[in-house]
Amino acid sequence: MVSFLKPVLKQIIMAGKSMQLLKNLDCKEAGQQERSSRDAERKSIYTLFLESVQLRLRCGEESPSDTVTEQQATKRSLIRMQSIVARHLELDDVHDPLLAINFARLYLEQNDFHEKFSGSDIIVDRSSESVTCQTFELTLRSCLYPHIEKRYIECCGNLMKTLKKDYRLLEYLQAMRNYFLLEAGDTMYDFYTAIFDKVLEKESWQQLSFLNVQLQEAVGQRYPEDSTRLSIFLETIDPARRKQPVNNLDGLTLSYKVPWPVDIVISSECQKIYNQVFLLLLQIKWAKYSLDTLRFSELTVATKRLEGGLFDENASNEPIKQQIHRMCLLRVKLMHFVNSLHNYIMTRILHSTGLEFQHQVQEAKDLDQLIKIHYRYLSTIHDRCLLREKVSFVKEAIMKVLNLVLMFSDRWQAGFGAWKIESIDKMESDFKNCHMFLVTILNKAVCRGSFPHLESLSLSLMAGFEQC
Repeated sequence: MVSFLKPVLKQIIMAGKSMQLLKNLDCKEAGQQERSSRDAERKSIYTLFLESVQLRLRCGEESPSDTVTEQQATKRSLIRMQSIVARHLELDDVHDPLLAINFARLYLEQNDFHEKFSGSDIIVDRSSESVTCQTFELTLRSCLYPHIEKRYIECCGNLMKTLKKDYRLLEYLQAMRNYFLLEAGDTMYDFYTAIFDKVLEKESWQQLSFLNVQLQEAVGQRYPEDSTRLSIFLETIDPARRKQPVNNLDGLTLSYKVPWPVDIVISSECQKIYNQVFLLLLQIKWAKYSLDTLRFSELTVATKRLEGGLFDENASNEPIKQQIHRMCLLRVKLMHFVNSLHNYIMTRILHSTGLEFQHQVQEAKDLDQLIKIHYRYLSTIHDRCLLREKVSFVKEAIMKVLNLVLMFSDRWQAGFGAWKIESIDKMESDFKNCHMFLVTILNKAVCRGSFPHLESLSLSLMAGFEQC
């Protein structure tokens, strides 16, 4: 690779990639005849470069009247530079006054000329810092690089326009957010609540036929064009990982068939990150749904049944109504925690970051830049959803609370008499410990300024924190 092309190497490579991809796509924006006529009229970069050099060498021969003052101000610099160039050319036995004059004019147009040479003598040498080499670099910068940059913008711009308009890139990116990040709230609600209802009814839900039917019914009503692209799988998970109720959803994996060439941006590796966020959202939604569907009437019926003589008064020194009151208070505390976490993920992280991502996609100039923007977006939501290994201890505390919510919901529905009253004490203690731990950790992180996005979650959890 020649050194003088290094400043525009990226543009050259990306323009070549874009041209090849457009050729493979058989671009729909223009017919073959129109493209051929346009190519015939387009000049080569070499021709444009020669024209720019010739124009640059001729510039200044016919100066307008309003530049006389400026020419007089630089006349002394020009004469001085001309003598320096002439001496340099004489080292090569070249005696051409006209060539010396034009090189002097080119060299004087450098922005940093007066900073370098005002008040000091110029030493004529044969090094890479010599007049000829610096003038050559200046000529390339003014006569060659702009044409390469223009072709880069044209080629990459055509590719981006083709991907967005003809191959629906933006629609596919929106579809990924709709299903994996649950932005299509009503559609995905129909899907995952069918699973949660099965769990509540103690029925088996881990059949691919059931899952895909529910998914197709939910998606097909509002997005029929995506129903054939979207499917769901159950990956094999080590039973040891499913010791806790909240981990029963592990292995649930969405798959979206992205056509070429859009799959260059939405790759299989990207879908793995989407699925990690999707699983976390499902677990939060499950905990929230379990608390939202609890009814006070269930405890009222249990109270009447126990007052009818089915309850052992000696089993607890605490009146049954006071126990119910404790259950209701714990439910409200758990709901506040889950709703705070849910709002933080869905609004502060996914929605806000999604808006920034959409703006960046519109500003992307080439395919490589678009791929980096998409991957940086996924990396951002992955980190801010606390899925990074570095903050795994925070996620473990959150998972413990979500697991506590599911156990609480199960005991609520089972009614009094199906479990010991000591379990209420343990649930209250476990929740208080996890809550205190998370508030402390998040406050320290916010005070250090390392995770500013956690401030809203920290304040929300602090508002519901009960001081010892």
